Amino acid sequence: MDCGVGKEIAGTVMKPEQYKELSIKEFTKAAEIYDSGHAGIYELCKDDYPPILEELEKCDFHDLLDVGCGTGPMIELLSRKYPDKHYTGLDLTPKMIEVANAKKLPNTKFIVGDSENLPFEDESFDAVICANSFHHYPHPQKFFDGVKRVLKPNGRLILRDYTTNPVMLWMINHIELKLANLFGHGDVCIYPPAQIKAMCTSAGLEVVKIEKRKMFRLHLVAVKK
Repeated sequence: MDCGVGKEIAGTVMKPEQYKELSIKEFTKAAEIYDSGHAGIYELCKDDYPPILEELEKCDFHDLLDVGCGTGPMIELLSRKYPDKHYTGLDLTPKMIEVANAKKLPNTKFIVGDSENLPFEDESFDAVICANSFHHYPHPQKFFDGVKRVLKPNGRLILRDYTTNPVMLWMINHIELKLANLFGHGDVCIYPPAQIKAMCTSAGLEVVKIEKRKMFRLHLVAVKK
């Protein structure tokens, strides 16, 4: 799917770095309300937490990475449920990480970093989760390649993002997201499940579950064999 990365939008050419700059500006502001009950559109992110928890209950993990962790609400939930595990949160926006670090969660570290260039050693994690962040990535294949590298053998990726039917995808990617960019949002692309599966396969990850779920959600579980 051609999502227009590096193409002209309203007279300007959006480069990958510009998408990331937009995201940092957007989520610097969002960090102030992200954990509140008045987070606006970011409240939708909370819908992804229960399905991720459900998947993690099925696997034995010790070291977990949350990519696009925001202010760390998912790790906060996991830390209460599994206090003896070790957690790492990664986010592109320094303000998000500042708020996350202020929580002083046990066995947890939060790091400013890029999801397309994961700053971790090979085979560092048993599980990688990514909730409602993937559609901000200009180079999505780099994300999957990095996940495969940092996962331990038999480690799992659990990814939640948006998807829908082909007609709606075209409208979202070619109209809605372009308008969102003009209004300061760093959204890049929404993908069909088949393309997500192909990117996983290219990275060397085995897809064990990929589903369209309610509220336009994509639910993916992939394993490093």
